Formats: sequence, C-alpha cells, structure tokens
Amino acid sequence: MKTLFLVSNSPGEVSTFVRPVVSQMSRTHPDWRLRVCLVPCPYATGAEADVIASWPEAPEVWTPWQTTKAWLTGSGKGLSGAVVFLGGDPWHALLLKRRFQLPCMAYFWEPNRWEQSRWLGGFDRVARGYRGGGETDCGRIVSVSDLRVDAVQAKLASLEVADGRPLTLALFPGSRWFHLKCVLGPFLKVVDDLMERLPNLKVLLAASPFVSRERLSLAASSPLDLGISYTTAGLQGDHLVTSRGSTVEVVWADPYRVMAECHCALSLPGSNTAELAIAGKPTVVPLTSRVPVGGSGLLGLLDRLPGPEPFKRYLRERKRKRLSLVALPNQLANRVIMPEFLVRDDLQDLSDFLFDLLMDGRRQKAIGQEARDVMGPSGGALELVSRLMEIVPS
Repeated sequence: MKTLFLVSNSPGEVSTFVRPVVSQMSRTHPDWRLRVCLVPCPYATGAEADVIASWPEAPEVWTPWQTTKAWLTGSGKGLSGAVVFLGGDPWHALLLKRRFQLPCMAYFWEPNRWEQSRWLGGFDRVARGYRGGGETDCGRIVSVSDLRVDAVQAKLASLEVADGRPLTLALFPGSRWFHLKCVLGPFLKVVDDLMERLPNLKVLLAASPFVSRERLSLAASSPLDLGISYTTAGLQGDHLVTSRGSTVEVVWADPYRVMAECHCALSLPGSNTAELAIAGKPTVVPLTSRVPVGGSGLLGLLDRLPGPEPFKRYLRERKRKRLSLVALPNQLANRVIMPEFLVRDDLQDLSDFLFDLLMDGRRQKAIGQEARDVMGPSGGALELVSRLMEIVPS
C-alpha cells in the first residue's frame, strides 16, 4: 500500500487545501493510505488534529510533534508513496522527502521563493494555484486551479437555501484566539448599530470548528480593549445576546451554511475572504491602525517592542499603505473588489457602509459576481492528484 504524506499547518490550509485533496484521493485512489502531517505553526489552534480525524475519509493524523519526530528519526523510511506540501513552512516537506526517500510535490496558492529552491533536492513538482503562474522548468512547475474553489463548491452544493429568506449579515471573526478577542466585540458593536435601523436583520456568526464554546463565550463577554468601540455579549444556548439586546445566531463548525444563507459578510482578512468570494458573497474587510499588522522587517520589529502608541499607529499606517490590498480576491485582481478600509475608532463609518450595502441588492450581486469570477474555475484537486501520479514510481 502506498502512503501519501500531506504536510499542512493551520485552520485555513487544513480546510481549504488538505480537505479537497483528501476527498479526491479517496475517490480516485482508494488503495492509498492518507496521512496528514501537521507542522509547528504560530497560527495553529491546537484543534486541527481533532477536526481532521472527524472527516468521513478518516485520514491518519500526525501532530506537529509526531511530524517533527518522524523527520528526526526517519520513521517513514521504506514506505512507497509521496509527500505533498499544502501549508506551513515548505522545508518540513523537503525534510520528509529526504528522510523517507520519496518524491515530493508542493502546492503554492501565491508566488513563493520556495518554488525554485533546490535545497535538499527541491520539489520534484510544483503546482501553482494562482493566476499568471504559467508552466516552466521543463514541466517541473505546472498550473492548477485554486484548491479553495473545490473546497467551497463541494460544501455549498450539499446545502439548500430557502427562497425569500430574511436579510442576513454574516460575521467571520476568525479562528485564532487573539483575533477573536480583538474583533468580536467591535463586530458586535456594528451589529447593535445596524439593528437600530434594521430591527428585522438576521445576523449569523460563523464559529470556526477550531474555536471552542468556552473561548467564544469569553471573547464575547471580555473583549480585548484596543481603544475601538465594542459591545459585550453573553452566550445563551446558540445565540449571543449583546448588552443592548441584539441577538446573533451562532452557527458552530459550519461556515458554509453561513456563506450560503447570508446576503453579505463582515470578515477579517485571511482565507475566509477567498471562500466568501468563491461563494459569491460581498464581504467588507475592516482595518484599524490600533491592531498590529504583524510580519517581519524593521517596522514589524518596532511594532512589537514597547513604545508610545501614537508612534506605533504611525508605523502601522505606513505598513498598511505598503500592503495596499489585504482581502485575497483583491490581491488576485490587484484592485479593490471586496471593500476594505481603515475604520474610525467609533466604527460609525463601518456601520454606515454596511447599512448602505445591505440596502442595495444590485450592488451586492455585482460585488459577489466579480469576486467569484476572479477566483477562477474548480477542478484543482483532480488536476493536482493527476500531476502527482506522474512523479510517483509505479
């Protein structure tokens, strides 16, 4: 029996890259054993292994420590199969390739210097899932469709959405603890503001499968005070009830149901913006200079050091100007499709913007269609698996 070692790291990559490849392999190569190798990652939640183990395909899962131990000891040596990189630091996959003496393929959803790397022999095949990648290096580098399209469309196809549903706003506050503590309170403040003008507005909160009930409750009741307006809320059953009486329905571990039912969304930057684009949902991505943008370089270092807040806000604004676009569909198109902007501390500009968008069905459809078009066609998982089989010895 051949073994496919799928290397990945955190919630976005596991859900949108690993998931469709596991499904495709189970359909076209059921005789292969699938093993997801999680690697150390500062953005991981710790729940990735449990979520993967719950999939119907039931792939084997290595925790980050088990993956590290495997490449230290070479415990997978002697097996036949292949290694595929689907998230995290690429060198983990190359170490497994070297230790296990197996062919290795990498999937990159955006340009990456590791595509051309020859460290430890480099990748035997590189699949580019982004626009304009092209095919080079005598067939070693190939183009495939974005895997995220497969992941989202497969989920949405299984859902039925009733016609005539009420006007619905979706909240996607992220799956990482720090982000949840920073974002949930301000998002609920915007909900309170909107419900004063739209009392019949339905609000759904997509609680990531990587977020526990306890953490969501704590983030809602005790938000991190960053100097931005926020509202607290208590978790009552499957609803958050804000201090001003607004009710938000919490949808646990089923973000695609939320995508299917909403008319538009409020989301952090990240993989959610790509998935919402594939679902054709207009999404507003708020930014603030109150929160560190992260990353390396001198500005990133100064932002993490103690210092006066006005100076740090200046640094963050400079860095964001350089980043230009943060929503993934906007980055692909190199222009603004999904609205993103720096908001005022009182969030009134964000509330007003969302109100106008909720009232304008024609604009919702236009943004949603343009975002969907830029994400490209489906079929990436089948293309990737087909290319992988070309480098696996028979």
